[in-house]
Amino acid sequence: MAIDNRMIAQALAKAKLHVYNVCSQGANITLSAAATKDEMGTPLTPSTQALRAFPVRFNPYDREVMEKISWAENTDILCYIPKLQLDNLSLTVQDLRVKYKNFKYDKKTYDVRYIEPYSAFAGDFLYVLIGGKS
Repeated sequence: MAIDNRMIAQALAKAKLHVYNVCSQGANITLSAAATKDEMGTPLTPSTQALRAFPVRFNPYDREVMEKISWAENTDILCYIPKLQLDNLSLTVQDLRVKYKNFKYDKKTYDVRYIEPYSAFAGDFLYVLIGGKS
């Protein structure tokens, strides 16, 4: 059987589930939206979204990461989020880009620099990368 007839919806769902299961054992990151303010200028409770990431990589990255992710050198941290987790939360990459401005990992806050889909598979992606700068 040729590989081009194996890239079906079942294969995509299975691959996304495998990535999701691996990442569910990973680290917690918490995305934070910019806080809105009331009429008096007091910040209201910011919107947050908890996600799981695996792996989490820190700069300097190895050569393989630098070759695959052109913008990696402009970041201090890369978090690999399973695309299935975002699908289950009804979040898109564009939703994340528009709403969330920073994230917390291991008690340290990073500004979101990049949010990009990663690892193409059968017409979709397996991961979403979030790159941050401290």
